[in-house]
Amino acid sequence: MDLFGALSNAFNGLNHTQDALSVVSQNVAGANQPGYVRREYVGQNGNGLTSNVQRVLDSYVQKQLWSETSASGYTSIQAAYTKQLDGIYGDPSSTSQLSSSMDNFKNALNTLQNNPSGNVEQSSVLSAASDVAQKLGSMSNGLQNLRSNTEEAISQSVTQANTLLNQLATLNSRIKAAGPQKNLDLLDNRDATLSQLLNMLAITVNEQPDGSVDIATRNGTSLVTGSQASSLAFNSHAPLSPTNLYSAVSGQSGVGSITLSGNGATIDLLSGDASLGGQIGGLVDLRDKILPSAQSQLDDIGAGLSLALSNRSVSSSAVTGGLSLDTTGIQSGNRMALTFTDHSGAVHKVNLVRVDDASKLPLADSATADPDDKVIGVRFSGGMATAVSDIQAGLNAMGAGINVSSTSNTVSFTASSPASVMSLSASVTNMQIQGQGNALPVYTDSATGLPYTGSLDGKDQRIGIAARLQINPALTAKPSALADATGIASSGDSTRVNALVLQFNTQAIEVHPESGLSVGNTSQVATLVKQVYQSQANMINRITSLDSSQSVVLSSIQSRFSQASGVNMDQELTNLTALQNVYAANAKVMTTVREMFTVLMQM
Repeated sequence: MDLFGALSNAFNGLNHTQDALSVVSQNVAGANQPGYVRREYVGQNGNGLTSNVQRVLDSYVQKQLWSETSASGYTSIQAAYTKQLDGIYGDPSSTSQLSSSMDNFKNALNTLQNNPSGNVEQSSVLSAASDVAQKLGSMSNGLQNLRSNTEEAISQSVTQANTLLNQLATLNSRIKAAGPQKNLDLLDNRDATLSQLLNMLAITVNEQPDGSVDIATRNGTSLVTGSQASSLAFNSHAPLSPTNLYSAVSGQSGVGSITLSGNGATIDLLSGDASLGGQIGGLVDLRDKILPSAQSQLDDIGAGLSLALSNRSVSSSAVTGGLSLDTTGIQSGNRMALTFTDHSGAVHKVNLVRVDDASKLPLADSATADPDDKVIGVRFSGGMATAVSDIQAGLNAMGAGINVSSTSNTVSFTASSPASVMSLSASVTNMQIQGQGNALPVYTDSATGLPYTGSLDGKDQRIGIAARLQINPALTAKPSALADATGIASSGDSTRVNALVLQFNTQAIEVHPESGLSVGNTSQVATLVKQVYQSQANMINRITSLDSSQSVVLSSIQSRFSQASGVNMDQELTNLTALQNVYAANAKVMTTVREMFTVLMQM
């Protein structure tokens, strides 16, 4: 090799080494930058003019990291909120919690049995009953405050996600314009932005040959295509109340909806069963599922306790071919329970529910918590003729053989063989504290000032009753009614108190599907309280455990990604030392060639 060849090789070596040193310098500088992917110098292109630097990226591990980032966003936000939920329920053994208040109410009733006319004992019952209502109200308000917080957090998260989508669309344009050898920083920015978005939403990412990405929700709705980003919007309804629930029907939702606008169309991203994933999906599920379920449990307790004390059972009387029932005093939401066999021999279990709001008819079978019954809405407000017509139409749709008639306030159910009427009864709410039997409306609904009846007119009265339950003002004004059902009972008569204690201890409480517990008639109110506490503890533990496990998974994937694509300072320092030695060697060659040229020139 001649001197010119040696000089050229040394010069090229210096250039290569300088480019490689520049890459090492970039790696060291970017070591702590979010989204930075380690770079590797792989020489120059064919003409020797353009350096070839590439990102060291394991795309498979990166896709795993993206998936687990969304999953962690979902579980972490839920774990944070359920910790607050745990504070609302507290330790069930604490004397300041609902379970303790319920026990105090029960004990106060038991004490009143021993001295029904005692002023102190009566006052203790009213105080304990009021404390139960206050505890339910406080817990309900705490739940709705949490829901309101989720509503506001969704609003903020949607705004942030919108910003990220626009940033990605802009980065797509810049990456495409820069070309494959000048967009490494842009690609790092793109991945860092994607990571933030993935924490917010579960998305699919489709990388194009030019380095740009197309982004869609996991059910395929486009979010970003090239330089075009769709627009997210959220119409917050905060603050929320128990009746503020999501509905996919336009104009009927009581909470904010997330809409996506693009290509001339607007889509409700919350419609259907697909979860959005990420923090936004976690917040939506908290707002629309987890917290409403907790509210429903409290409402079941409040409604069940109120009805257990205020409702009287009305038995049927035998008539030729069937049974009859006095419907006097039946209130909106009260029920008649009927069991009959039709001509085909099929047995039907029916709940006849008074409904004065015609717009609610026909009632769905889900109007009651019993999964095995058929529900018929009955308009008693239109008179007995209307009520009989509603009942007859409903029964005819189920099977032939039962005839319905009425006399005054009595409705009769008779059968023509082989059909038969098997049982008939009613549960009627006493609206007055005296003169209607031993059942006592201890509580009223603050929205109406009347006892709770389970009315379905307008909005379902059960929804949010835990927050509206209050001690009956009429009973506060006349505590003696705790023991005196007629207004003329003799001092020391414990008949009514005994009846109330029996109802409190034995009345089965209805649990609705929204509560997430075993539906139908479950155990007594005190037991239901314990079940609710256990249910919430299990749910909180499950979410906390899931988040902890997800954190471990995410940390493991992050470690794998860092090993494959992150900067290892020890390795970079080793590379730096080696490159410095190469640079020094090439420089030495050039120095030697120069000296040799000098000698030749002097000859």
